[in-house]
Amino acid sequence: MSKTFARILAVLIFFVGFNSFAGAQTSSDRVWTAVDESRLADRSERLVNPTTYKTFSLNHSAISSILSSAPEEFTGENRFGETVLTLPMPDGKFARFTVEHSLVAEPGLIAKFPELGRTYTGRGIDDPTATVRLDLMPSGFHAMVLSTRGTVIVDPYSRDDVDNYLTYFKRDVPKGSEWICQFDQIEYIDKLLRPSDHMSDLIPEASSPEVTSGTALRTYRLALAGNWEYCNAAGGNTLAGCLAAMATIMVRVNGVYERDLSMRMVMVANNNLIAYAGDNTVCPVGTGGTPCTSANDPYGNGTGALGQNTPNLNAVIGAANYDIGHVFTTGSGGVANLGVPCGSNPGGGTTGLPNPVGDPFAIDYVAHEMGHQWGANHTFNGTVSNCGGGNRSNGSAYEPGSGITIMAYAGICGNQDLAAHSIDTFHVKSLEAIVNYSQNGQGNNCPVNTPTSNTPPSVSIVGGPSWNIPKQTPFTLTATGSDVNGDTLTYDWQEYDLGVSTTAVPNTDSDGSLRAIFRPFLPTNGPSRTFPALEHILASANVPPSTTAGFLTGELLPAITRTMNFQVVARDNRPNGGGINTATATVIVDGTGGPFAITAPNTAVTWPGSSSQTVTWNVAGSSGAPVNAANVRILYSADGGLTFPTVVIASTPNDGTESITVPNIASTHGRIKIEAVGNIFFDISDVDFAVTSGVTVRAPFDFDGDNKTDLSVFRPSNGSWWWQRSSDSQVPALVFGGSTDKPVPADFTGDGKSDIAFFRQSTGEWYVLRSENFSYYAVTFGQVGDTPVPSDFDGDGKADLAVFRNADRTWYIQKSNGGFDIIPFGIAGDKPVVGDYDGDAKADVAIFRPALSGGEWWIRRSSDSLVTAFQFGNSSDKPVQGRFTADNKTDVAFWRPSTGTWFVLRSEDGSFYAVPFGVSTDIPVAGDYDGDGRFDLAIFRPSTATWYVDRTTAGILIQQFGVSTDTPVPSVFVP
Repeated sequence: MSKTFARILAVLIFFVGFNSFAGAQTSSDRVWTAVDESRLADRSERLVNPTTYKTFSLNHSAISSILSSAPEEFTGENRFGETVLTLPMPDGKFARFTVEHSLVAEPGLIAKFPELGRTYTGRGIDDPTATVRLDLMPSGFHAMVLSTRGTVIVDPYSRDDVDNYLTYFKRDVPKGSEWICQFDQIEYIDKLLRPSDHMSDLIPEASSPEVTSGTALRTYRLALAGNWEYCNAAGGNTLAGCLAAMATIMVRVNGVYERDLSMRMVMVANNNLIAYAGDNTVCPVGTGGTPCTSANDPYGNGTGALGQNTPNLNAVIGAANYDIGHVFTTGSGGVANLGVPCGSNPGGGTTGLPNPVGDPFAIDYVAHEMGHQWGANHTFNGTVSNCGGGNRSNGSAYEPGSGITIMAYAGICGNQDLAAHSIDTFHVKSLEAIVNYSQNGQGNNCPVNTPTSNTPPSVSIVGGPSWNIPKQTPFTLTATGSDVNGDTLTYDWQEYDLGVSTTAVPNTDSDGSLRAIFRPFLPTNGPSRTFPALEHILASANVPPSTTAGFLTGELLPAITRTMNFQVVARDNRPNGGGINTATATVIVDGTGGPFAITAPNTAVTWPGSSSQTVTWNVAGSSGAPVNAANVRILYSADGGLTFPTVVIASTPNDGTESITVPNIASTHGRIKIEAVGNIFFDISDVDFAVTSGVTVRAPFDFDGDNKTDLSVFRPSNGSWWWQRSSDSQVPALVFGGSTDKPVPADFTGDGKSDIAFFRQSTGEWYVLRSENFSYYAVTFGQVGDTPVPSDFDGDGKADLAVFRNADRTWYIQKSNGGFDIIPFGIAGDKPVVGDYDGDAKADVAIFRPALSGGEWWIRRSSDSLVTAFQFGNSSDKPVQGRFTADNKTDVAFWRPSTGTWFVLRSEDGSFYAVPFGVSTDIPVAGDYDGDGRFDLAIFRPSTATWYVDRTTAGILIQQFGVSTDTPVPSVFVP
């Protein structure tokens, strides 16, 4: 079949930037120096013209010295640890790589042409996902960097210029001239039905769609021919130049095959006999002695080169002396037989372009045609333009539209094009086919296997691995992986669904036909992929546009009842024998329900922080069968939906409505996300809304207003107060109260400072010393036997007078805004544990009950008056509730005197942690001593009057303050 290629590879991801030596003009190893391109304007012919690039000059002496010290791969010496080379990046900076000597030619060929031995492989230091393949030939230096950040190319600035170089992204290379790939599908089908010398009948069916590879590097002998036209165009019509150009191409082809498949193709020792340059006197074949010309070399310059290749290689190299053969031309386009290495027609492949040099030729074209030879078919599902005409393969059409991986047709399928060029990766179907052929089929008959001491990564699906979701609803799939060798993993999620082809744009399944509707992307550092991409969810309310930047978007949510399959490929990115592993997830779409969608907030509203608001959503049948998502989680984003670090409600019934307390995180780019608990689907509110600042939550026992808890004591012997100001370490002291009074410091005046105050239990009187002017007032509120529990019950930023009356188990609250509450809550023996457990900036009535079965917590939420009760702790534990996490909610917590251990129940997710800190005779004095918004574990040791504070951001504080008979003020509300 025919294929018209019109592409030069470009990587369609956004470059974040390589870690590098910012602002440097010369690299630290003195190899590269930035140059002004205007000095280079009169140079010879440019080989590539990217739209964006940087120019650098090369220090030949410095790079030769560095590369000469590179260790041999697999020797175990200095493995990726000593030889470091910098490369220039397209942003003008430099990135570091460790390099090893890695050959693409047999020693016999290198003995004749020593320059062919200057080929290397390496791994990124600043970007551990990066691998590099490079060479230093007489024609200049060449490098290809493969990374999650994009493919970077370093090539000579122009033909014959070995001193100056371009560094650019492949995505910035414009579309090139057309190229024809001919892979005769009719012949292939016919050959599957009967054995043939030209098509392998030893391609086994895959036993499983999941693929594992990478314990050994599989090396194959490559007989790589070049006709006169190729050697003239790529090698200056010299044998040495032609072989060097071939080596540069294979350096790059092997870069992909080694990373993804742990396969290498090495040019055979007598490869010089099949490179038909003008100074090679091996023509005509069989007699020799005459310089080669277009007329007397054994190849034409069209598609007929395919049929000429194997007979010629067998005659010149010998059928027993090579495993795979290929021929380069300038006019054959691409022609390949399927599944031929190690068989009777191993030379069934040719690639030819008018300008057969550089990375586009190597990866888009040669890697593609060799992929056919290794058993991989086309992976696109489109049928428009060149995707039509019988070029689509029914058994491997796993990519929407033109496809975008190496074995697809990106850029030549009209309005079904996903991009102008391919991305540097294989579809998992291609990986499956090539691994299956090379390890289980005919391709396993001839490689040399070199142990790499590498163990492929392990990967599995988080949750599931099967879920039911409503139609037209976004979802996120997540994997988890590990690598015993410590390699940095990347993850590549791909849809794995065959289906009916279509000429429609976009390629939806809304016509009722099953097909792939999600395109592949380059691998990423993160183990998750969201469908569709987050940019489309945030900008297009879950409905991606048909086209993006002029190309088919290739991401559409399922609209019908169907089962979708996805595979994740985990790569360890080892440059000379990478390991891969895959795992499968299944998404079963309910076409009768959905979409699950937020309905409020869905406009640009403004919500006050800490206010109570109602969130609503369309359940769309998702709470019942077959989806059965009984509960949902509600989250808040302050950055327009890019991240959702704030859990508003960890779990609530999936009933379509919920009253929430708005996080007190001011933003003009607020979004709400509702996701199914125990499932993968979710929705995000359609537009940004505003959250204004509510009441600031302040640190308790903060007498100087710096939002840090101060070391402070009350001395009953003389009614004196002593505190060390955290702002300047000064120690004020004053007398206010008597020996039997109960200290009750709090911010009664709302100035951001705790006021010194006490409750006189004999009279029920409160005495408050105002922090702003040290005047005081007295109020009678309470009676003998009451427990004072001052806190901000009305959310106005001022502490309210409040008591818990043990006699009738009733709470009496006099609000600073003028209100008055009487709340029966508790039984005899209960201990008040006030806190803002629901995060609405209002204190909640709560008690700790030392029951026979253990410590019970009963909390009445101020936001909705609902009561929650649960057991956490023992009856002898001391409640020390506080904001130990950063969600502005009080966490249930206790300190166990018998062991000195703190137990904290996280409000955001219901998990808990335990930390030993203290001994049985200590007094717990939790507070926010470092001002980070989180309570610190802290104890006061009476025997030495020493404070021990485990500050969350500032480390351990150990300080003597007070005397042994003092009452540490931060303990006064611990029952």
